[in-house]
Amino acid sequence: MSVRFIIIVGLIAAGAAALLLALVATDTALSVWERLEAAPTALRMGILILGGGFCVATMLLAWHWLWPKTEHAHAVENTPPDEDRLHEDLVRAAGTGVDVSTALQELSEQRKRKSAGTVHLALFGEVSTGKSSLARALVPEAQVLTDPRAGTTTEIRQHRWASPSGDAVILSDLPGFNLQDETEVLDEARRAHLVIFLCDEDLTASQAEHLRMLVQLGKPVLVALNKLDRYGPDERKAILTRISEQSGLPREDIVAISAGGHEEVIRKLLDGTEESETRLRPVKIAALVSGIQRHLDENRALMESLRDTAVMTLASEKLSSARDEHRERQSEELIERYSKRAVIGAMAAVAPGSDLVIQGALATRLIQELCNLYNVPFKEVQIETFLKLAGGKVKKLSTITLAITGNALKAFPGIGTLTGGLLHAVAYGLIFESLGKAAAQTLSSRGELRPYPAAEAFEELLSEHLAKHTEDVARMAIEQAKARSSAS
Repeated sequence: MSVRFIIIVGLIAAGAAALLLALVATDTALSVWERLEAAPTALRMGILILGGGFCVATMLLAWHWLWPKTEHAHAVENTPPDEDRLHEDLVRAAGTGVDVSTALQELSEQRKRKSAGTVHLALFGEVSTGKSSLARALVPEAQVLTDPRAGTTTEIRQHRWASPSGDAVILSDLPGFNLQDETEVLDEARRAHLVIFLCDEDLTASQAEHLRMLVQLGKPVLVALNKLDRYGPDERKAILTRISEQSGLPREDIVAISAGGHEEVIRKLLDGTEESETRLRPVKIAALVSGIQRHLDENRALMESLRDTAVMTLASEKLSSARDEHRERQSEELIERYSKRAVIGAMAAVAPGSDLVIQGALATRLIQELCNLYNVPFKEVQIETFLKLAGGKVKKLSTITLAITGNALKAFPGIGTLTGGLLHAVAYGLIFESLGKAAAQTLSSRGELRPYPAAEAFEELLSEHLAKHTEDVARMAIEQAKARSSAS
């Protein structure tokens, strides 16, 4: 009896069984339906509701089990860090060699500001919107340079100001900014109690984006439309309404002002020529001062609480960043150490294939140490899978790897007398460097060792390192070869 005949019979039997099962299920369903039709309406509806609920619950459970979840290695907690816990984290991190100075500076600055009892305002705006002029209008005695040309504020300047109610206020005049790049500028907003965003026309796309970023910090924000004399009442009202819609801020927190300062005016003379003249703008900031005072009177305790929370979060983020930088340096040292061992192991191989045994053990230990460094639990099967996948990538790139390595070695004269196996030693050094960096990158970004993404990253990094680092690894291998030659 042939295998084909058995398969055909099996398929026929399976098809017949499936058809019979469908008929039985259909007959059962029809029978149940007939009984339900004969049952009282209340009973019938109750059974249908229970059945529908069971189906929905089953679908939700299946969705929960099967739908892929987004993973992130450093998920930010919704609740701000507790001060005691943050201090414990600082002590623990400092004990492992992490530079915690930036986080400590944030906490020290917070204590200094709280003990002084001052309210801190952060003044934001793109260049040439009138920030320096507004600072001068709020704090007339401050020495602030103003100029009709763009960009007179080049650093963060702080000015002391007394509000109408006598509150001691520190106004931080911040330079024209791009919040995606200017970390220090954005950090100052997080340290402040209240943010003032200055503009002098309808918001551009970048201004609207920056304003939304500031609003998302959760601080009170006032928007001041400067140079109000440019606009009539209807146009001014329309602009303020659009800003409210774009930012999500209440209309009462968006005011029109004139910050003063200078403006250039072109005047046409009787003889037809033109003359440039610099004039002073009037100062009209009462609406802004009133808005600031309203927040100080109504939300002082809330503003203080929000500021404390923001600074604690900022300090925690700086600690996390310092920890990541420290870990990255440690991983680089670890990868360099194992790459050097891989080079030495390749040159020490005494029989065909023994180098593979040496490198396999080294690669396993490297990945294990990286997992321990990133506090990531691992399974041996994950490491084996990653190394197997990486090995496949190496085979695919082996010809070009050896060719590029050979070309790199030609740049070093007089290596023909050195220990054999130098070509493979350099190749192993490059492989280990790429292998370690791919594993570290995956552990850092995903919080676990994911073999397939790590193998893809390894392939990309190996190609990159072949182009950039071959001569560096070759130099290291030659130094090791010379040392072995001298020792023997």
